[in-house]
Amino acid sequence: MSFQQTGPNASAYIGTSNDVGRDQYNFTGLKNSLNPSQIPGDDRPECLENTRVQTLQDIHEWTSETGYPNILLLIGGTGTGKSTIATTVAETRRRSGHPVCHLFFIRGKSDPSTVIRTISYNLAVSHPSIARSIDAEVKQGGELSSATLKSQFDIFLHKPLLSVSPEIDHPILIVLDAFDECGTTQSRRALIDVLRDGIPSLYSNFRFLITGRPEEDILFWKSSPTVQSLLLDSQSDESISDVSAYIEYELGRVKPPSMLKVPSNSPWDEGIRILSQAANGLFIWASTAVKFVSESRLNRLKRLERLVNNPRLLNLNDLYIIVLKNAFQWDDDESSVFKDVFSLILFSKSPLSIQDITGILGLQENTALELLSCLRSLVAYEEGQPIKIHHTSFYDYLVSCVGQPWYIDIEAQKTSIVNKCFDRMGELLRYDICGLETSLKFNKDVPDLDERIEKNVPSFLKYICCNWFNHIRDVPYSRELCEQLKSFASDRLLFWFENNDKELFVFLRDAYRQASVFLDPISESTSHIYTSFLRVAIEDSIVAKHYSRYAHKGFWIEYIGEKPHNDCIKVIDSHYGYVTSVSFSPDGTRVVCGYLWGIIRILDSASWRTIVGPLEGHENYVSSVIFSPDGRYIVSGSRDCTIIKWDSISGDLIWQSSELHTNCVRSVVFSPDGKSIASGSDDCTIRLWNAESGEQDGESIQGHTEIVHSIAFSPDNLYLVSGSRDRTVIVWDVTSRKVKFGPLEEYEGKVYAVEFSPGGDIIVSGSDDGTIRIWDVVTGEVKRMITIRGNYVRSVTFSPDGSRILAGGSFGIKMWDMLDSMVAPKKFSEDSDINYVSFAPDGTSFVSLSDQCEIRVWDALGGEETTTSDYEHEHINTIAVSPSGLLIASGSEYGSVYLWNALSGELISRPWHEHGGPVYLVSFSPDERFIASGSSDNTVKLWNISNDDYTTFEGHTDDVTSVAFSSSNPHIASGSYDKSIRIWNIDNGEMDVGPLTGHTSTVKSVCYSPDGTKIVSGSDDTTVRIWNSETGQLISTFTGHSSWVYSVAYSPDGSRIVSGSDDNTIIVWDAETGQVVYGPITDHLNWVNSVCFSPDGNRVLSGSNDGSVRIWDASTGNLCRSFQGHMDYVNSVCFFPDGIHFASGSRDGKIRIWTLEDDTDDVVWHLRHDDGSLVRMGS
Repeated sequence: MSFQQTGPNASAYIGTSNDVGRDQYNFTGLKNSLNPSQIPGDDRPECLENTRVQTLQDIHEWTSETGYPNILLLIGGTGTGKSTIATTVAETRRRSGHPVCHLFFIRGKSDPSTVIRTISYNLAVSHPSIARSIDAEVKQGGELSSATLKSQFDIFLHKPLLSVSPEIDHPILIVLDAFDECGTTQSRRALIDVLRDGIPSLYSNFRFLITGRPEEDILFWKSSPTVQSLLLDSQSDESISDVSAYIEYELGRVKPPSMLKVPSNSPWDEGIRILSQAANGLFIWASTAVKFVSESRLNRLKRLERLVNNPRLLNLNDLYIIVLKNAFQWDDDESSVFKDVFSLILFSKSPLSIQDITGILGLQENTALELLSCLRSLVAYEEGQPIKIHHTSFYDYLVSCVGQPWYIDIEAQKTSIVNKCFDRMGELLRYDICGLETSLKFNKDVPDLDERIEKNVPSFLKYICCNWFNHIRDVPYSRELCEQLKSFASDRLLFWFENNDKELFVFLRDAYRQASVFLDPISESTSHIYTSFLRVAIEDSIVAKHYSRYAHKGFWIEYIGEKPHNDCIKVIDSHYGYVTSVSFSPDGTRVVCGYLWGIIRILDSASWRTIVGPLEGHENYVSSVIFSPDGRYIVSGSRDCTIIKWDSISGDLIWQSSELHTNCVRSVVFSPDGKSIASGSDDCTIRLWNAESGEQDGESIQGHTEIVHSIAFSPDNLYLVSGSRDRTVIVWDVTSRKVKFGPLEEYEGKVYAVEFSPGGDIIVSGSDDGTIRIWDVVTGEVKRMITIRGNYVRSVTFSPDGSRILAGGSFGIKMWDMLDSMVAPKKFSEDSDINYVSFAPDGTSFVSLSDQCEIRVWDALGGEETTTSDYEHEHINTIAVSPSGLLIASGSEYGSVYLWNALSGELISRPWHEHGGPVYLVSFSPDERFIASGSSDNTVKLWNISNDDYTTFEGHTDDVTSVAFSSSNPHIASGSYDKSIRIWNIDNGEMDVGPLTGHTSTVKSVCYSPDGTKIVSGSDDTTVRIWNSETGQLISTFTGHSSWVYSVAYSPDGSRIVSGSDDNTIIVWDAETGQVVYGPITDHLNWVNSVCFSPDGNRVLSGSNDGSVRIWDASTGNLCRSFQGHMDYVNSVCFFPDGIHFASGSRDGKIRIWTLEDDTDDVVWHLRHDDGSLVRMGS
């Protein structure tokens, strides 16, 4: 059940003549299809006989004769009689039996979108052939509620009128009166364009008389060669003479003795002459003066004398003052009632009757009637009919006469209207207002529903329920308004369904979401507010919980399995084909969609119904579409290699680019100032266009070697970022067209999405290598990396406030906190791959586009909490336990270094992403101040744990596979794919010793002896070598392995060395002699990646590609225990200082902390790179 007003913002009076054909044609269906607007027009005055003779003759000649343009503009200033002339012309032809369509418009209550449909229906009523022709076009056009004005004109007017033109043997007049009152200059722009271009294409017998004040857009219309114009000049002889005749006639009607006793010495005739001079050719002045005098039955002579004797008579505003002063005493009560009543007359969203105003204001029955009866010279009203002021100049006066008791303060009175709406809804809305007995019936199946509504919902309450939120838009925020909203939401919201305060925000946000989710069942059966909604949503909705006392007791909900959690507000099925692009308007009220078949539609973001479109112009699929910053235009790019700029209101094509791009246009975007448009293409170029003219601005930007998937402007218009299939991100200087920095070549896959943050200081990009990177705009360095292993990222965007990142891809939809990288992301349930995501401008919702042609709207403040953070599923290459045992460092396959609290399992600081490739090994300094890391980017980095600063050591010419700290000197040793070992000075970053050469293949592992005097290394050349750490001299070489040596380590006393190899074995060596103490140990089933001694030297720990972690007796080489749990290769192992606990890092993305104690009540942590979660482990 819903309350609707008659017509969409009823804006025009429909006047028709010639009822021939009414019996032969049923107009009900056509009226429902066209939904014309209607306001009664039976009180419109006509010109006095023998006045406006020349003007009426000129119009009659234009109407009747051939050879004239079929548009005549009648232009005149305020009060010059335009509407009276238009009415006279229309009614004269009507009385002569000619068809007439007469529309007049009212300020603030006129909707330009209804005009063409109203003209069409009016013409249909006037002529049966026109009716049949229009009906045929309407049926052929299908769903037309969303058609643009241009399409409406073509379907409702041009085509049907063209087909019946041979049958029209006489002119048909269409009058559009007070066209300047039809909407605003902006909202009627599209209508003017359509009428100016379309009317001349009609058969010449269709004549359009259009009246209006000389507004800029009206005068622009006048300049068209297909338009004839006629100017009304209040100072012309005709105007002055006709106004005098009007005053003499009207006041002469009240002079006869039977109506007014005029003394023989009365200055009546002289008064009329003075009034005529004062009017100065202005009809509205004359009309107001005449009404003021004649409306009084007892003191007309005194009123005339008051006007005649007033020295300020010439000013229309002064005339209004005289009228108003004479009406009341203007005490506080009278002033208040006047302001309340006239505020509703002036600011209502549709015309109101006396009964409506009385109901809204809660006045005593006759108060408004008595008030208006004293002001008949200013307003027109009849019982049950809409009230309207005689002329818009009175509106202008009332809102500008500061200091007068009748002054209407726009903001204060609009606020008062909002207060009245809330007051009346609070008093009158109630549970089940129409007494519907069951939810088992649709509204349409309740036989007396209309009668119930009529009885229980008066017309003024219908008006309030349909318009209170529109009135709220007119007023600024205030604490009082906030409290009223809170009270309404808490006490009357569901009853309104039927018919910054954080708590209120959350409550109303939930109300909005529930209204969106349950819109369909509630629309079909109102009682489902109390059954479906309250029962289904009660666990998740605070609104449903608040109103639970109204839940229907005869229904319950039962779930089979777990109740699903879904933050999807609405699913939008596309009935028009595969959606390829979607974007919000800047104000969030509209959404534009591009389609596979090359069309574009603009949807209302609340109802998701088409409001503009389909827009046709592209010859292939629309790959990208976006609104201009002011929302006035949209620009689209297509596979047909072109770009089109459209008017988002009218749907008109503004310009289409020439095919300068030689391949598909993948991405288009407006600059923030709206002056430029950028496009990225499969031809590997970026082009800039003048948004006004559509001309290319300068040379194309070239630098990418493959398809440019995505582009974005910086907020200050200075830079442009692009992402490409060539795996790079480039930032360009817009002015010079030169590279600011880049190409940034961190990615291992195609870059599908790029975007600047709202602050312009960082850039986000997403790739099909499963990573999202955050770049510093100043340095071009990666500030943060988010990894989603095994997935691709197709779309990534910032929230409007820059606090969140939203991404879509093969993983569905996820959202990350930009302010705290420790916070795990939220996941939104989505089974399909996601091609595009975009926030609504307020950040409370977002839209997603899936590969299944489905648009979904999501609650951006919802989402399922996950334990997955930036480091999701990163392979762990290496781990190290700090000397205190309180910290764990880890290095990942994607170039990140992490520092963990070993007791809680929490990250201590943000991940360090400064390496340009996989991190192979990490190591703590003996004093626990630093962490060293070696990477495939050929560098060693030294990280300061206290402040996240780092130093880079450069010198290796290939991947750095291993690093180790000296216990006695400020040195770091590193081994590399370049077959060398280098020894670095921590204090100055210089190489003190080396390179140490001798290995014939990659150096996979290095380790200092406990006293720091020696270094042991293992290599792909199958050898283990001992070096003097001070001189770099080779001391000895151990052989025994048959394949690569991955890991080497000294025993705590320095007497032994353990090595693990690609040959699946472990060997323990005598450090001095090189003799094998025991081994090879062959129990592992795959490569041995990591080995180390326990702190007491009694055990050896190993990790292998067979997924196991094993403990060995260091004296005998016997297996003590084997630990299973990892799901992939174990890449790194190390003991804690207590010798009881040890850690392992795996390719499965997990760090596990184990214990050798049998008491499993001890807490043992299980750390994961993909979630940081902690679980109890034991053996």
